[in-house]
Amino acid sequence: MRVLCYLIAFVFCCVNFASASSLEDVWGEVHPLLSDAVSELDLRSSVPDSSWNPLEADKDSVDSKINDLLDECIEVLGISGMSESKAAIRKLQEDSRYCRERVAELKTERLAAPKKVKKWEVWKKDTDSIDAEIRELEIREEENDKRVEGLIDKLLSEMQAIGMKVDREQVETLVYSVTGDDDVRLVSVFNNVKLITTELQRLTAEANENIEMAKRYYGMHTLLLRILLNLYGSYEHKIDDVYLIRIAEIIKKQEELIQRTVEKINSEPAKYRGIYKTNLAAQGLTVRTAKMYADYLRKNKKRIANAKSGISHEYEVALNTYETVQGAHSLITLMRDANAMLDRISELQTPDLVVFQNIEMKTEFRKITNRINSLK
Repeated sequence: MRVLCYLIAFVFCCVNFASASSLEDVWGEVHPLLSDAVSELDLRSSVPDSSWNPLEADKDSVDSKINDLLDECIEVLGISGMSESKAAIRKLQEDSRYCRERVAELKTERLAAPKKVKKWEVWKKDTDSIDAEIRELEIREEENDKRVEGLIDKLLSEMQAIGMKVDREQVETLVYSVTGDDDVRLVSVFNNVKLITTELQRLTAEANENIEMAKRYYGMHTLLLRILLNLYGSYEHKIDDVYLIRIAEIIKKQEELIQRTVEKINSEPAKYRGIYKTNLAAQGLTVRTAKMYADYLRKNKKRIANAKSGISHEYEVALNTYETVQGAHSLITLMRDANAMLDRISELQTPDLVVFQNIEMKTEFRKITNRINSLK
């Protein structure tokens, strides 16, 4: 059977800003962290590049403190209705996985379970009690699936509410992708960074007569760009050093299994060949889906690399300007240019998503996601 799948890139058609209350909540938590990070950024220009004295600050130690503070900012900026919906879906998926594993264990226990147990043998289970527990777990999994479907609809609405052109099937791919949490986090952080950058631009303009305040706001803007760079770097690292390696292991094992299966088809009695051929088809589907999965991740990594490249230049000029600026006007102009840059790369914040025209490959995609997550 020929399996057709295609990648659809969906983009921001506009940016619908969050309510003032949500912006205030995020800003209220991020502001003190950014203030501390700006203080460290001020210190960075006056410390040596390196120091033999562990108690003396140098640029590496200051950068380390800044990054720690920015990591805390990422946790706050990553909070959104989308991230909360995705987290709820993940918990339900994990519980369903537990239910399936427990049902498999119980079915094995049932083979040796007695029909009846004596009342005092409380540590034993009879077949009826095992059957009841199995049914309870199966119902629980069914309820989880229903709740996941509802949350997918909610996630779809939340994405569309911020201007993303995406349909339900694409959101399903996001939900069942191994990078789903990372992708939702990217979108949430990026959207919040845009909101705060717009607000900082206003504050910088208002602080026009107070160069120190204007410079401080611009420092926060500079560090917001650095947050995006750190986040993109982490995303690239996960794809290269975790997910693609695990997929390669899956492909290698399946190809070895395919080789053994082909040998069995050629050597085993004819009455078993039909079974081996069925197994071979399933093994081939796994390899094809795994390779498609790897291509999907590489394309998303390239998308992020392009976004990172665009922001990297902006960050370097912002940092240089922050360290040398003498007037607020140039800060306001540069921040306005930075906002335009963020608008240009908005489409790079959202992942290419697979749309399946074959239910078998869709099912296999989900299985491979579970296998990638189980390889620790």
